[in-house]
Amino acid sequence: MTDTTETKHANGMRRLVLVSGATGGIGMAVCQRLLQDGYHVVMLGRSKSKLEHARRVLLQAQSQAISDRLSVQVADIAQPSSVDDATHSILQSHGDITDLVHAAGDGPVAPLMETTESMWQGTVQGKLLGTVRLTKAVASRMVQQRRGNIVIVNGIFSREADPLFPISTLVNSGLAGFAKAISHDLGRSGVRVNIVNPGATETSLWKKICGEIAVRHNTTAEAIHQQVREASPSGSIAAPADIADVIAFLLS
Repeated sequence: MTDTTETKHANGMRRLVLVSGATGGIGMAVCQRLLQDGYHVVMLGRSKSKLEHARRVLLQAQSQAISDRLSVQVADIAQPSSVDDATHSILQSHGDITDLVHAAGDGPVAPLMETTESMWQGTVQGKLLGTVRLTKAVASRMVQQRRGNIVIVNGIFSREADPLFPISTLVNSGLAGFAKAISHDLGRSGVRVNIVNPGATETSLWKKICGEIAVRHNTTAEAIHQQVREASPSGSIAAPADIADVIAFLLS
């Protein structure tokens, strides 16, 4: 049963969380978990139709009773003006954002010599600088409030470089350093910053990656999935809900 009770700060302020990449596998799981925990959730993404569909799915899976705690906002984090406009709109419509979960962005499967300028620019502008833009926009208000939580969903390539993912390795490493730097800065104003580095997770993106790797090795996506699963210390692939549980803890 879904808990329809609002989650609030100790001073009575409601918890309004902005979730970017909200239509992805991890983003959807995060929204679902935080709705269950009583947060007001604003789903952020580039496609209005995808956002509206995701919202309907979440409401069907839970309860229409929480419909007033779930809204959508279109934004392209690769575009500075779009981030500014979206943040302004959310503040005008919902009030201050108390929490941010940034789960947007991915990178191509391509070794260095197969990468193109557009691949680099797309991932750097979208995932790396997009994270910086959105975090800065939201943190500016959190600093004024002297409270807030930011969780960045990054990736395992920040710790384990992979020759098939040089772009993601660069971006993930950069975001790891970014998160550490701003945590020391924003922490002085009562804003906590954490980063989560999922490995392989059961999402549509993971299935796509398995398919692209399989073509390179003349095998099947299922075989790649099995190999990764067997190589995992736990003998399993993470579920999106597993990542959402960690994020919920970090926000608590």
